[in-house]
Amino acid sequence: MYCMGVVEPVLIVHGGAGTVSEDRIPGKLRGVTLAAKVGYQVLARNGTVVEAVEQAVRIMEADRFFNAGYGAALNIEGDVELDASIMDGATKATGSLSGLRDLLHPISLARDVMEHSGHNFLIGDGLVSFALDRGFRFLEPPGQLVTQYSMDALEEWKASDQSYRSGEGGTVGAVAIDANGNIAAATSTGGVTGKRVGRVGDTPIIGSGTYADNGLGGVSLTGDGDIIMKVCLAYDVLRTAQLTDRALQPVADELLDAMSAALGGTAGLVALDRAGNVAVAHNSLHMSWAYQRGDTVAYGASKEDFNLMAATDTPFDPLPGGM
Repeated sequence: MYCMGVVEPVLIVHGGAGTVSEDRIPGKLRGVTLAAKVGYQVLARNGTVVEAVEQAVRIMEADRFFNAGYGAALNIEGDVELDASIMDGATKATGSLSGLRDLLHPISLARDVMEHSGHNFLIGDGLVSFALDRGFRFLEPPGQLVTQYSMDALEEWKASDQSYRSGEGGTVGAVAIDANGNIAAATSTGGVTGKRVGRVGDTPIIGSGTYADNGLGGVSLTGDGDIIMKVCLAYDVLRTAQLTDRALQPVADELLDAMSAALGGTAGLVALDRAGNVAVAHNSLHMSWAYQRGDTVAYGASKEDFNLMAATDTPFDPLPGGM
């Protein structure tokens, strides 16, 4: 047992690293604070950390302000292809999927992969068959996850020189710890605008986009997945903090900057150590994030942004069509 005594439960989420226009930041903050509250309520009623991160991610998968589920980025052909993963830090059980189409909540299917498939990672026809066997229902007609915003982003990308990955990011993720020190992490994404059909990023790769271990902590990544994959950033942050006996925050900051300096790209993450200490790090211009601890929710979007509110507050104006 790694954790001595009782830990104060925490649920932290991110809504993606990138550059976000000012008019969309309130929608991002509304979404991440709601997700943090929903996930935390699972912990408050003695639900599992796996259920907590799943429910938090589901909130953002259903919100058009994020690049996951409804509102996901489009591939070169104008279709949504979704990646997701989830990990239980107590058992090291994992569930990953990639290239999924026309399913609003890939994170729930990833959990079923973890708990019922006998494998860690499913793709293609086998993934679809498994989903149907497990009672998941795909959207009919296809294409209902596509939003006007994502279509406009694809057209903008096609009109550019396509040398730089445009768009605001938006990959979503959650990490939770309960009173017993159990940790889980989950991440879900539509990838990058204009990606090739079949492209897989860091999100479903355990150790790159997602990692949870009760003895180390939990982390969910967002950003340039093709770069993140090369340095196995999720595991590296947790393991480096352990080996150097340092807090997660400075380690995360340093490793993000080292990755970008060596390979380019930007990224961000949210993380918890085994004592429930929070880390929020990104070297992109924006990354929406929020966490609840007790009756307080913290949230932000830009580098120096740190705000607090009571969990009962709803400071953001309702946004039509946000959910």
